[in-house]
Amino acid sequence: MQLFSRISKLHFAAIIFFLFSCASKKAVVSVPEPDYEDYREELLDTLVVSDYEKASDLFPKVYRPSATLKYDLLHTKLEVSFDWAKQHVLGKATLELKPYFYPIDTVILDAKYFDIHKVQLLNNGKNLNYQYDSLKLAVILDRKYNRQEKLSIYIDYTAKPNRTSDYSNEAITSDKGLFFINPDGSEPGKPTQIWTQGETENNSRWFPTFDKPNERCTQEIYITVEDKYKTLSNGKRISSRKNADGTRTDYWKQDKAHAPYLFMVAVGEYDEVEEFWNDLPLHYFVEKGFGKHAKKIFNHTPEMLSFFSGKFQYPYPWDKYAQVVVRDFVSGAMENTGAVVFGEFVQKTDRELIDDDNDYIVAHEMSHHWFGNLVTCEDWSNLTLNEGFANYSEYLWLEYKYGRDRAEFHRMNELNGYFGQVFNQGARPLIHYFYEDKEQMFDAHSYNKGGLILHMLRDYVGDEAFFAALNYYLTKHAYTAVEVDELRMAFEDVTGEDLHWFFNQWFLGSGHPVINVKYEYNAETRAMLIETEQLQSGEGQQELFILPVTVALYFKDGSVARYPRTINSRSHRILIEDLPGEPAVAVLDGNNVLCGLINEFKTESQYEAQFLFSPHFMDKAAAFSNLESPSEAVIASALKHPNYYIRTLGIGAISEENQAGYEEKLKNLATKDPHSRVRADALSKLLEIESFDPTDLCSSILEKEQAYPVIDIALTGLNIHAREKALAYAEKMMDDDSDYLAGTIAEILGASDDIKYLSYFEKKARTIGLYQVFDFYTRYQNALEGKNIETLVKTAEVMKDIATNENQNIFRKFMATITIARMKADLENRDNPVETFMPIKIMEGFISEIKSKEKNALLAERYKDIF
Repeated sequence: MQLFSRISKLHFAAIIFFLFSCASKKAVVSVPEPDYEDYREELLDTLVVSDYEKASDLFPKVYRPSATLKYDLLHTKLEVSFDWAKQHVLGKATLELKPYFYPIDTVILDAKYFDIHKVQLLNNGKNLNYQYDSLKLAVILDRKYNRQEKLSIYIDYTAKPNRTSDYSNEAITSDKGLFFINPDGSEPGKPTQIWTQGETENNSRWFPTFDKPNERCTQEIYITVEDKYKTLSNGKRISSRKNADGTRTDYWKQDKAHAPYLFMVAVGEYDEVEEFWNDLPLHYFVEKGFGKHAKKIFNHTPEMLSFFSGKFQYPYPWDKYAQVVVRDFVSGAMENTGAVVFGEFVQKTDRELIDDDNDYIVAHEMSHHWFGNLVTCEDWSNLTLNEGFANYSEYLWLEYKYGRDRAEFHRMNELNGYFGQVFNQGARPLIHYFYEDKEQMFDAHSYNKGGLILHMLRDYVGDEAFFAALNYYLTKHAYTAVEVDELRMAFEDVTGEDLHWFFNQWFLGSGHPVINVKYEYNAETRAMLIETEQLQSGEGQQELFILPVTVALYFKDGSVARYPRTINSRSHRILIEDLPGEPAVAVLDGNNVLCGLINEFKTESQYEAQFLFSPHFMDKAAAFSNLESPSEAVIASALKHPNYYIRTLGIGAISEENQAGYEEKLKNLATKDPHSRVRADALSKLLEIESFDPTDLCSSILEKEQAYPVIDIALTGLNIHAREKALAYAEKMMDDDSDYLAGTIAEILGASDDIKYLSYFEKKARTIGLYQVFDFYTRYQNALEGKNIETLVKTAEVMKDIATNENQNIFRKFMATITIARMKADLENRDNPVETFMPIKIMEGFISEIKSKEKNALLAERYKDIF
């Protein structure tokens, strides 16, 4: 599963923080402008940030074993239809199973918040007694059955996924398994959909099963819907039958066994694009109007299938590969077998996809079809055997397709994500048998650190052994559940080496090395002494890490010498003798593989040498960040570097005093650089030059540029220097397919007193994408300030309609409510109380109505804090 951790729009991160952070004052009605540098461009499948106050909180005394298997679920047959008005699933399930080893007379199933209508043993047609506590269904068999006997149990039920544990509230929760989206069509512009999200153990919210990752079975499902809807499930669609009542029943079947959490259903009106890879059908389901962009949205899918099949030396094992975009998804994406679900953030136009592709998340979910679906973690303690591999597969794809620099940029972000969690919430073992809640396992340890450890293992054993061991692991454990020791033994069987030391410290241990490094060269002996000291300490921290490293020594003539060494004590000395001369700079982790913090004490000239001589992306990035004043040689080198990020560092390092001297170079970068981020940054830097008039350049860019980030900067620059021209361009862009420019357009239109633009704001307020919602609404609020009372009251009615719509996204609802509060505050600050009295009362009433109708607990609590 891909965590909701890689957010491409920083505003969204800011509003999440504001909406769900604790408030100490109820009088706050404005949303602070975020510090964008606090957020990174990172988003994954189900990443959860847990709030641990102490490291000891990570080690409760409850061991979390894998589920005990009393029976083996062999096959699941489902027949489902839907009551859209009540948001119920009308289901019939037939479960084929047999005792696992010992005889059984009871079958206990996970079935959360169902109405059970009938339970029958199809072997003999007998109706069976059962006990049900709203979570577990205990089916009492007519006798004891042994492991040679198969059972077929039929259950007629109604699933009510919105129902909570007290059966009293229809509040939306992220663990309800099956979601109805805009079921009554009350939200204009939003599609009506059904989709499921089973991980961790939530598919038992819509069908009865043994909802544990160490179970697996084959499946078939009959889905009955209105004929206008398309359906998607695991396996192949075997048939489609139109019914007399205007509905249609699609029959999907998967003959290869997988875990219950991977079952899925999606229903909606979609553009479906199909292509083939090695005769395997590939399906891309996107919202109406996005069909022309579908292949780019799911970029390189056929090539990725070839790449991973070859890299793992194991052909793609399933019978189709489909990808579908859904609204309001509770995660980033989910790797349901052969039918991957993505949140709407991947659904972009061709222009939005310029330099902002979906490669990493498409690769992540695809690789799960080997690591997670073919070979599955046996319990959530071992989740990194699914997610760590998927995260590292992102690196593998980027390395193959775009080169090592982009892969290393990705690894740098992975390291930052992991360290960020450790610094804020503490460290835990990667394989964690003592978690408090299984959802806590979906974090930057299981994902980021898991992938980083695999990268180190690859470096240690070498590429040939690494991929041979992965093939051995996949082949030996195909269609089974595993724990970490089985991965270790696969590597040991291939390499012949005992690897307990590696797995104990990295998978079973906690934390990471923190190393102080001191370099000292002796000219007389021509020797380099490197002293390292491991500083990590504290509860749960691994005191000593054994660290194989390759020391790199870079010389002024451009040559490099590499020396493999092993650090095996907290205070360790490495002596390298018989050198040809003094190195310009030394790098302890010369291969750039360690998952740790390395504190090096280098001079300005040594960091400059590191930037100029090391070929490694992270060496250059680290050196640049440590340079107090990058020289012209460093800036010139950075501006020519093949990786766009390094070029942006070069642009950022151009000082105010030297900006004018770089004007022509910046113009060239702003119009001709191959990467839009560089073009945008170069244009931003030009706008800082007081003597530079950007009108002609910005106008030219707006006529020719396709990438939104550059257009955004050009439109902003033009608005500063030539407002009438900016307004003309903004008007042309009002109906653009993308929301990317909505905030900037709102700022430009909002500066005008012409009320004709208010319809743009009202339309966008209902539909603005989640990654632009904070920016747009904030600028909308600014545009409303000072407007006439009639306009404000009309706008307040629109905002109330958004805020009280149960099917609206909670972030739009929240910002709509804040907009009413901002307008009310505006009226309260005016000098004509007679005219403003009644509008203020109307808005107060709207806010009270919104608070009284809000069912989402988090949103209701936030309103309570604010108002």
